Amino acid sequence: MAASTDRYRPPGPAERARLIAGLAQPPPDAARFLLGQVLVRRKGRRVLAARIVETEAYLGEGDPAAHSFRGRTARTEPLWGRPGTVYVYFIYGMHHCLNIVVEREGAAGCVLIRAAEPVAGLEPGAGRGPGLLARALGLDTGMSGRHLFDRGSPLYLREGPRPERVAVTGRIGIRQAAARRLRFFDADSAEVSGPRARRA
Repeated sequence: MAASTDRYRPPGPAERARLIAGLAQPPPDAARFLLGQVLVRRKGRRVLAARIVETEAYLGEGDPAAHSFRGRTARTEPLWGRPGTVYVYFIYGMHHCLNIVVEREGAAGCVLIRAAEPVAGLEPGAGRGPGLLARALGLDTGMSGRHLFDRGSPLYLREGPRPERVAVTGRIGIRQAAARRLRFFDADSAEVSGPRARRA
């Protein structure tokens, strides 16, 4: 992908419609769809971009590992928003993690962005893990509740090259429902954050 900042302007109507349609699917399908898409973060004139290479699906109120499992709180309210709503949480007193709300409004499904390959303005390894990625993009809980495709959003998606091979494992870094095969990653990317598995 070209390094020109023009390439990382917000998507036009047709591209935006395709991206929203991809997010408006059940979490496992949306997690696969997000692989290869490009996160763009604008900070004034500075443009940061990274291609998503690792995701985890969370299934809403019926998933004991999901933040929505115990119902709505002020912190988790964005999870019930429109597909494309941003949910950022703070964990272990040190890391922020980026999630994108998927499925349909009111369903509380989301996808954790676990890793992304730098393509503009970021050093290699800057997105190799959810905490590192959020730090590299300058994301915190103040971003939670915003929508990727609202006018003027400082964080949005662009279409990018899809993986040739997608692999699947259980989710990592959690205790409950970890065995569910809901972690997806680009099997050819060096920027994946955790263990690898055979092609799905």
